[in-house]
This record gives sequence, structure tokens and C-alpha cells, in this order.
Amino acid sequence: MTPYRTLAIDGLKIFHREAGDPALPTLPLLHGAPASSFMYREPIERLAHRFHVIAPSA
Repeated sequence: MTPYRTLAIDGLKIFHREAGDPALPTLPLLHGAPASSFMYREPIERLAHRFHVIAPSA
């Protein structure tokens, strides 16, 4: 299961899913409205062995 995290940037809290080793290349998975990071739950798990995957949520 992909962990949920919250990242604070300039006082703005950003909810996202994250998987993989942060030492690996980072692969951001972006979505359009009205979708959310939920649509990436399976690809995140499959990509996590090769990338540090981050998917912001809406």
C-alpha cells in the first residue's frame, strides 16, 4: 500500500502519495481535474523499485 504524506511548502500543506527510495530518480505523477492520486495507486507500486514516485492529490 502506498503511504500518504503531507508536505508543507511556504505554509501550504500538500497531500501526496509517495513510494520508492528517495535516492533513486524522482518520478512525479501528475493528474488533471477531477482526478486524484488514487488513480495512480497501482502504477506507483509497480514503479517504486526503479523510481522515487510522488503523486500529489487533489
